[in-house]
Amino acid sequence: MDTNEPPLPWDELEHIEGDIPWPALRRLAEAVATDPTVTQKLFDVYDRVYEAGSDQVCYADLYVPAIFALAAPKLDDEQKREIGNGLLDRLDEAAEGMADINEDALTTAIGKLGPVVLPAILDVIPVRHDPSNAWYSLWNLTLLAAETEDSSLRDPVIQACVDLLERVDRDEVYVDDAHSAAWTLGFLKCTAYRDLLQRLCEKAEGSFVANEYAEAVQLLDGDLDYERPPELWERPIEESLESWWQAARNWFETYDAEDEDAYAEDEDEFDAVSERAWLLSTGFVDSAIATALPTELQADAGFIAERLVYYSVACLGIDPKEWDECALHELMFDILPRKVTGDESLFAKIGPVTEAFLSWLGSEGLLENTDALAVTVHGWSEEIVTAGMNPENWGMAKGLVMQAEQAGVDVTDSRALEAYVAQQQVERLAHWAPTDVSDPVGYKPPVPIVEHSPKIGRNDPCPCGSGKKYKKCCGNPAAKDPAGA
Repeated sequence: MDTNEPPLPWDELEHIEGDIPWPALRRLAEAVATDPTVTQKLFDVYDRVYEAGSDQVCYADLYVPAIFALAAPKLDDEQKREIGNGLLDRLDEAAEGMADINEDALTTAIGKLGPVVLPAILDVIPVRHDPSNAWYSLWNLTLLAAETEDSSLRDPVIQACVDLLERVDRDEVYVDDAHSAAWTLGFLKCTAYRDLLQRLCEKAEGSFVANEYAEAVQLLDGDLDYERPPELWERPIEESLESWWQAARNWFETYDAEDEDAYAEDEDEFDAVSERAWLLSTGFVDSAIATALPTELQADAGFIAERLVYYSVACLGIDPKEWDECALHELMFDILPRKVTGDESLFAKIGPVTEAFLSWLGSEGLLENTDALAVTVHGWSEEIVTAGMNPENWGMAKGLVMQAEQAGVDVTDSRALEAYVAQQQVERLAHWAPTDVSDPVGYKPPVPIVEHSPKIGRNDPCPCGSGKKYKKCCGNPAAKDPAGA
C-alpha cells in the first residue's frame, strides 16, 4: 500500500446528511482489494452500527455490504471466500433479528462475490430445517451455480437441492420451504430430476407456492413464457443501495422508542393469536368430522377455520369458546367479506365448513349449543356468498385484488399481480404529499396483497395482514398446519 496515499475516508461511513457518499464507498472498495486490513475494519464498523440499532442514526451497516459488492470484481477467490464467510455469519444474524433491509443488503453482497462462495453457503445451510434463520436467502443463493460450469461447484449444489426436495417428497420438510431448490434445478436444466419436480408440483397444488414449483418444471422444459425478474445480486448496486438507504432514512425520521415498545407488544399478541388459530384449525383438519367432508370442502377447510379463529380473536376479541349468533354474524357478514379475497366458490364453502367446525368444537367440549349455531349458519349460506361478493363490503387489500382481476390481470400469477400492485403504488405515490410522514415510503408495512391465494412469494407481505414478510409469519412452519391448509 502506498504510504503517500491520503488516509481512507472512514469518517464518511458515519455520513448521515445529504446523499450517499459514493466517492468514499468506491475508494474503500478499491482498498479492500489491495489492503488485507480493510476487510476486518469494515466488518468492525458494520457490527458496531448494527448492534447500536435504533440508538444511532447511521447507514454504515448498509454501506459496508455495498462496498464489498463494489469490490467484488477486483477480488481474487481467496478474498471472496474470506469476505463471503463474514457476510454469511452476519446474514443469519440479520434474518434472526428480522432486519429485512440488512438481510437483503448482505444477500446482495454475497451474490456479487459469485459462485466461488457456494461451498460456504452449503456449509451454513442448517441440516435441521429452521426458517427463523436465513434459510430462504441461502437457498435462493444456490442459483449462483447457474453462473459457472465448474462441476466442483455445481455438483454439490445439485445434490443439496435434490436432497432437500427428496425430504419434501418424504414429507420431512414443508413443500412451502423448498421451492428455491426446485428453481435452482430448473435453471441448471437438471432433467434427470424432472419426475421429482413433477411430483412436488402436484404435492404443492393448493399451497402458497404452487406456482413456484409449476414454473420450475416449465424452466426445466424450456416452456417458461416470461423473463424472470433479476435476483438481488443481479441488480446494479447503485440502484439497490439507494433503495435501502431511503427506506432506512425514512424509518429513522419516523422512529419513536415508545412506538417500538408498543410494536413489540403487538408482535407478542400476534404470535399468541396466530398460535391459537393454528392449533384449533389443525385439530379440526385432522378430525374425523373434517375428513368426512366432501373433497372440495376439505381443500379449504383448514384455511377457513384458521381465518375464522384468527379474525374472531384479533378483530372481535372473542375466542371461539365464546361464540354466539351475534359473533358469528359479524364474522360472516362483515369481517370475512372485508378481508378474505376469493371467488364465489370459496364463499360458498364458508357456510358448510363453519357448520362442520362448530360440530367439532362441540365434540371437543370447547363450545356449547353448537347444533343450534350450525343450523343458524346453514340458513345464512346464500347470504354469506352475496356479502362476500358485494364490493361495498371489501377492504382495501381485497378491493385491489378484485380491481386487478377486472383489469385483466391473472391474480393467480403472483408476479403479474405484484407488477400490477407496484404500478398502482407508483400512481398512488405520484400524488403523495411529502409533508405527510404518516405513510413514509419504505417504512409503513406494505398493504397485504391477497387474503386467500394459492400463490404467494416468500418475500411478499403475509396475507394475514401482519405487515411481516410471509416467510417470517404464516410462512413459518411453526405457525401453520402440516398439510399446508
